[in-house]
Amino acid sequence: MTMWIVSIGQKVEDLLANPENEEWSSYSVELCGGTHISNAREAKAFALMSEEGIAKGIRRVTAVTTYRAFEAAYLASSLEQKVNEAFQTDESLLEEKAKLSVLQNQVIKAKKKTAAENIQKAVKAASEMAEAAASGGKEYCILQIGVGLDTAAVREAVVKVMEQKGMAVLVFSKDEAANKVLVCAALKPLGGKGGGGKGGLAQGQATDISKVDETMDVAASFAAMKLN
Repeated sequence: MTMWIVSIGQKVEDLLANPENEEWSSYSVELCGGTHISNAREAKAFALMSEEGIAKGIRRVTAVTTYRAFEAAYLASSLEQKVNEAFQTDESLLEEKAKLSVLQNQVIKAKKKTAAENIQKAVKAASEMAEAAASGGKEYCILQIGVGLDTAAVREAVVKVMEQKGMAVLVFSKDEAANKVLVCAALKPLGGKGGGGKGGLAQGQATDISKVDETMDVAASFAAMKLN
């Protein structure tokens, strides 16, 4: 290893010519044991590897040249590419999540709209049927509405009829795809209590929609016998 003497502010030759001169103490004179080249072109390439503090006010810089510098540059480029790809992947995932969130919000809005429409449809049908029943002198109302297994809509229809007409109500609603039928009845006008609900309401489900019409006929016959 070649040891070099570096002087800042005064030529090294002058220092060596008169080493006892106290003036030299005001200059920075350092020993350099690093690698030396006669021309910068010999380095071919330069890559800074690290920079760190090793003591108060002292920093250490590590670098490489020639083929090691080329290797370092290649590795740095590869790492940069991987980082960019990772960011692109994250952005893609964020975009997909954003799209999914939009779709979920649309589904929620659609469900709310359908629920509101079902309630309106059920209440309208039940109110009209109850009005017709009351006009015919009946104290009960039995009907079927098409809102599937929408419990909220069926219950709302039953409650409205019970509040407006004060009569016993029995409502059926089928879901043909699931082969199920939802049944809700208002028993409060009869002094009864709901077995599966509150406020004098009873509700439940059955698994044979083919029997709905027959069940409604039986219920109508029983109600006519008991209430009229």
